Amino acid sequence: MKAKMLGLMGGVTLLTCALLFLGGCETSADDSNAKAAYSSQKETQTIKTISSDPDGKKVSSDTIPEEAFFPIECQNADQKLQTELNSGKYTLKKPKVVLNPYGDAPLSAYILFTTKDSCQVRVTVKGKTAQTNVSGTLGKAKNHRIPVIGLYPGTNNKVLVETLNAKGKVLQKKTVRIKTKKIVSELKNAVKKVKVKGQTKKVHSAYGLTIISGQNNLPFAYDEDGNIRWYMTRTTGSYGIFPLSNKRFIYQTKDSLAMTEEKAQTTEMMEMDFMGRTYQIYFVRNGIHHEVIEKTPGGNLLVLTSSINQHIEDAVLEIDRKTGKEVKYLDLQECFDDTYVNKVDWAHLNTVSYDKEENAILLSPRNLHAAVKVDWKTNKIKWIIAHPDMFKGTKQQNKVLTPKGKITWHFQPHSIYEIPYDLDNNPNTVHVMIFDNHWQTKRKVKFFDGLETSHVLVYVVNEKKKTVSQVKKFTGVRSIITSNCAYNKKKNRMFSFGGYLYPLINGRKGMVYEFDYKTGKTLNQYLIKDYFYRGYEMRIGWKDMAKPMKKRTDYVKGSLQGPVAVETGSVPDTVISSDKVSFLRKETLLYMTINDHAVDKVRFVGKNYIYLMDYQSAGDGMKSKKNQRYAIAIPLAGMKADTYEIAVHYDGKWYGTGKNVVRNNS
Repeated sequence: MKAKMLGLMGGVTLLTCALLFLGGCETSADDSNAKAAYSSQKETQTIKTISSDPDGKKVSSDTIPEEAFFPIECQNADQKLQTELNSGKYTLKKPKVVLNPYGDAPLSAYILFTTKDSCQVRVTVKGKTAQTNVSGTLGKAKNHRIPVIGLYPGTNNKVLVETLNAKGKVLQKKTVRIKTKKIVSELKNAVKKVKVKGQTKKVHSAYGLTIISGQNNLPFAYDEDGNIRWYMTRTTGSYGIFPLSNKRFIYQTKDSLAMTEEKAQTTEMMEMDFMGRTYQIYFVRNGIHHEVIEKTPGGNLLVLTSSINQHIEDAVLEIDRKTGKEVKYLDLQECFDDTYVNKVDWAHLNTVSYDKEENAILLSPRNLHAAVKVDWKTNKIKWIIAHPDMFKGTKQQNKVLTPKGKITWHFQPHSIYEIPYDLDNNPNTVHVMIFDNHWQTKRKVKFFDGLETSHVLVYVVNEKKKTVSQVKKFTGVRSIITSNCAYNKKKNRMFSFGGYLYPLINGRKGMVYEFDYKTGKTLNQYLIKDYFYRGYEMRIGWKDMAKPMKKRTDYVKGSLQGPVAVETGSVPDTVISSDKVSFLRKETLLYMTINDHAVDKVRFVGKNYIYLMDYQSAGDGMKSKKNQRYAIAIPLAGMKADTYEIAVHYDGKWYGTGKNVVRNNS
């Protein structure tokens, strides 16, 4: 079987009108598929397509403070570095070292120097063992910006820098010392290597560095000895970071969220590298949750989002990578009958990936105890892996694959992907790996077997015969939510990332296993101090990070719920206090910070025009979240030119804010 081209593993009801550019009202033909998906929804809101306004001409305010988007800060810092390098003041004998150049990656650095002739450079951060060295080779140049990844915290690190000729022969070398600060308290003793029972000889890991992220923690990477060698000081959203094929990653931020019927979800994600440089910000109007993945390497992004139409975590969105526009949207209710659509979080999607050969997506709706493959063109289910009783009597019954042989069924799984390799020389089969949490609190079923362990399961699906069999089962301690698995073909290893142990083990909350795929034997094992969402291999883009950032003006893309023009509205004289509602502006976006669901409407009252933001379709939220405070991003450039005073509907009553914004003519 030819290897399948899969995606990289490792309160808004909406108007069916045009998608609007932030500075105008043009309809985009590219968005027709996305628009059609919302045709049955109540017409109360518009979708605004976001774009950068680096000159700040479209929106201004003399009452609201302004901040720059992080990509601009990174570009400015990067330009200073490049100016320093271009000065020619630094040589390999006396290079310049810049530790943590962008402020968020304390164990990363640049070494700057110039050589007389163009040459390659190899950089090696010395590990405590030869196997834990972190090394990369850079392309030919005279001005060398050498990225350094993999420093130890609280250490005077040794970094070997070697210049190479065209044949790879060493011309010059120097050991550069880089002293780092102690690790932040949150990550102290974050990883503990476990002695594998019966193992007498150390087994090297298939991963040089392993990333752990999510659950509102600081993302970090550790080596095979369990030592942290990279981390970020910028806290992620609940679901952490997601690797990309260009060896950068998507970083879910907490900078702006969307209200939902349950917990608020981030609307903002950044494309970053391991130096901490941010290249791009994408906005997703209904929020992002468990997954951001490339449809194909370097291609569009597939994002798990929410319908926010009395339900959450039940939709898939395809985003154009270059423009940020919505290409396609799928509400999972379109695929299923209403048998299980009986709760707000009825599906709880947590993974999506793409099969290019079949133009299909593979989904993990946790609360349906199933793996579901869907035709991405027709939105029809192709097949389902689930216990035969799960869909008995439903319209999906005939899509459930027929089981062959003994199977340990999965319950509330949190990670499902096809393995993109031909493992059995059969063109009619695909292998599917599942992190089976083996838990059933969200949708209890009579056929649950009661096992108190979690597993990585590998199924073989014969798509021609419509059958499924189980060929591998890797058992670990119980991890009841989050968690994922990953297959390494080069070393034939299976990784199990259990992010939420129950019960805890010596007070620790996560467990990572590295198994031999063939024998099932545990080769490496690590206890993680805190809960986490996922683990990945750290793949470092040395050559990419060695390049200076390009000066860009298209660093903001995506779409958000936008204000709607209305006929009437006023601003009350009573002004609400800033500790209840506060504002910040980033170019054409207004960030309103409130407690969860405290404000359900925002009014912009101008001299000639009036606009309204209505969040009522997000419901009342959860009582447990009432004290959660976060910002909501509101796009302003779609409004007509005018000076607008701002009013808010707070806890059932309208208030003025004492704030205003100006939509300029430019």
